[in-house]
Amino acid sequence: TAQHKYYFLHRGHHLHYPDPLHSNMKKTLSGVTNDTESKKLKATSSSHEQPAEVEETDIAGALIQALVQRGVKNVYGVPGDYVLGLFDRFERCPDINLVCTAGEEGAAFAADAEARISGLGVCMITYGVGAFKVINPVGGAFAEQSPVLVISGAPGVEEARTRPYLHHRVHRGNGETQRRIFSEVCVETGDLSSARTACQEITKVLDAIMAWSQPGYLEIPRDRIARVVPNPTLPFHAEKRLPNLDGLTALHRKQGLEVLSWMRCCKRPVVIAGLEIQRFGLQHKLQTILAREGWSCATSLTGKSLMSELDPLFLGIYNGAMSQGQVKREVEVSDGVLVIGAHNSDIDSGIYTVNINLKRTVYVDMTVGLRWEAGENYEILNPISLLEVWMEADSPEQGALPVIRPSFAPKKHTPFEADAHKRITIRRLIDAIGNVVNEDTVFLADAGDSLFSAADIHMPFPNQFLSNGFWCSLGFALPASIGAFFANPDRTRPIVLLGDGSFLMCAIELATLARYNIPALIIILDNKGYNTERPMLDGSFNDIQPVDHVALAKSFGCKGAQRVETEAECWRSLHELLNEKSGPTVLSVSIDPSDMSDALRHLTASLKKTV
Repeated sequence: TAQHKYYFLHRGHHLHYPDPLHSNMKKTLSGVTNDTESKKLKATSSSHEQPAEVEETDIAGALIQALVQRGVKNVYGVPGDYVLGLFDRFERCPDINLVCTAGEEGAAFAADAEARISGLGVCMITYGVGAFKVINPVGGAFAEQSPVLVISGAPGVEEARTRPYLHHRVHRGNGETQRRIFSEVCVETGDLSSARTACQEITKVLDAIMAWSQPGYLEIPRDRIARVVPNPTLPFHAEKRLPNLDGLTALHRKQGLEVLSWMRCCKRPVVIAGLEIQRFGLQHKLQTILAREGWSCATSLTGKSLMSELDPLFLGIYNGAMSQGQVKREVEVSDGVLVIGAHNSDIDSGIYTVNINLKRTVYVDMTVGLRWEAGENYEILNPISLLEVWMEADSPEQGALPVIRPSFAPKKHTPFEADAHKRITIRRLIDAIGNVVNEDTVFLADAGDSLFSAADIHMPFPNQFLSNGFWCSLGFALPASIGAFFANPDRTRPIVLLGDGSFLMCAIELATLARYNIPALIIILDNKGYNTERPMLDGSFNDIQPVDHVALAKSFGCKGAQRVETEAECWRSLHELLNEKSGPTVLSVSIDPSDMSDALRHLTASLKKTV
């Protein structure tokens, strides 16, 4: 109406209502009710018609509402003055648990872990000094397709215009430096400085995150948190939005069935499944098809535990020359390999030592679609649409299952028998851990030999193993255990394996584990330095300062901490610490610096050539 005037403000448009009409609307702000009195709008037209009751909210309320609609239950962060008002709003929201970590990097890693388990993780930090700290975790989430939302506070619109030299700001350009930086590691970014467009910005970013399973970024100036928005957030449907699946066409079906027919003609078909299967919620469909077709399946290292590793159709992890012998043989003699949702990275390919028949291999992923030498490349087919077509297909004719099946199946770990006089080795430590993993365990492995050795632990249930095996950022696993726990606090018992160098990069998050009584067991491989780097190029730079892990853990408030050197000590301490369920515990394991897994020896021998 003529009474509703628009005023152009710095960095965007803002709706301004000069008359008292709008201030009388019913205000129900998500998480906080600022006005407890509900008022009816008075008629303003000559017809005296009474308009319907209108609910309104502000930008912070719209953001909280959108997150709750999408099932978000936890937000991880570190407060700062540019985001304090937003922290206050989230803390008073009964539907969201605000988890305050010791550092911003820890908050982002925790959000990443929850994203991998629940489908969306959220971290909230202050401008500049807080935001730039999370660039590394967010870069990792982008590289590994983890749907994380970063919410950053920012200087107020008016103060930024009149006082350019505010603390935490990069004094360059028009104040959009931070958002431009995040645009390089996010699928979408949004600016919440305008009440007119805030709801659309929120929806745009969240839809992009959930469609492409990659991070997104929202920036909200501190003077815009309570700005009333003229419309609620757009309707959201709970089912996960999937790209390129607005509807299967006849062409999708024709091409997909052609590939299925080709696979059914193979005598020894094998599937290699990667992390996109987990990220896009395709695990059930893949396993349904595997069972129907009788195909065996290996996973990439970064896709570990996307299916039960006790499933009779599970082969193991295939990553070229780093694979176990029987898995390597089974994959490499196959006359029909489907590589689905897996990236050809150096880590997943065993430093590019994959040895499969390319003329008998089909590759399909979310980036380029389907390509194979046996037929035409089909860009419109990705893992989502291909599996959807195959789900619709009829079962194979009787007697048409693979002619040759693997001669082995995954087995549970043999019972651990500790030798009281033998020094514990990495191999024996992994055997011991494998014996205590159960249905409540979420295992988190840091980069390096923690990851390569733990690959041999059989995970009985899907989604029990988390690592950043492609990004390989040290210091991921310990803070990630915070998010893994809160994603399912009634059933989750995190077990973390990391090196002594990694531990120094994230030890402060022991305080967060203690603060929230998270019963995580932190196992530290103490080999006196960066053992992944020593075989490539050694020097004193690979040494680290010795640390009393037991004393440090107790100073942070851990419920128990022990140091072990022998198999018997390790086995006893594992059980004692796992019996402590009231908070975090730490097990420091003394490892000979020359001890490492065969996989790490192969990896470092290859990498040494390029150092």
